Amino acid sequence: MSSPSSLPRPVVSGEPSIAGIRQSKNSPFAPDLSRIREISAPRKASIRDVNGMSALINEFAARGIMLARGPLYLYQSIQDYRVMTMPASDGTERVVACGGLHVLWEDLAEVRSVAVHPALQKSGLGRAMVEALLDDARRLEVRRAFTFTLAEGFFRSLDFAVIPRDQLPPVVWAECSKCPKYYKCDEVGMIRPLLSPSE
Repeated sequence: MSSPSSLPRPVVSGEPSIAGIRQSKNSPFAPDLSRIREISAPRKASIRDVNGMSALINEFAARGIMLARGPLYLYQSIQDYRVMTMPASDGTERVVACGGLHVLWEDLAEVRSVAVHPALQKSGLGRAMVEALLDDARRLEVRRAFTFTLAEGFFRSLDFAVIPRDQLPPVVWAECSKCPKYYKCDEVGMIRPLLSPSE
């Protein structure tokens, strides 16, 4: 069995391979790459996006790259999420990228579930998604954004810095206790300030 590091990663990994930009056999759908310019800007997700979001996230979860997100979780958390879509051959709009911003406390929000379709790696969608989520955090006057990730290089490029586990806020540990990887976490905690103390 291949290890997760040998498989195509979502664009947030910052470590694309040649395989990563080709259509995955098990991808949710095959995007028409001639229509890449028609991909939407990150917009707030709606109920109709849930199936596409779940398929995209869980493709990577099956490889050990992300946490799985089922329909119930996504329906209940839909207001946390943004998506990017593109036209499909059947005339519908399909989800090609998604990400969430979950407020943990008055001064802290988590960037989570950032994923980009394997066929659209290294196209800037991951960066656009995270930047939109950080804008959401600023509008809410959240002072810091946090993430757990296997994509340290990507988040460093967005001015996140690694935070030692013993410096994580207690509210993060409370959230971690719900995670199936709690006892065997292989992700790196990273944090970024968003507002100055005077704001």
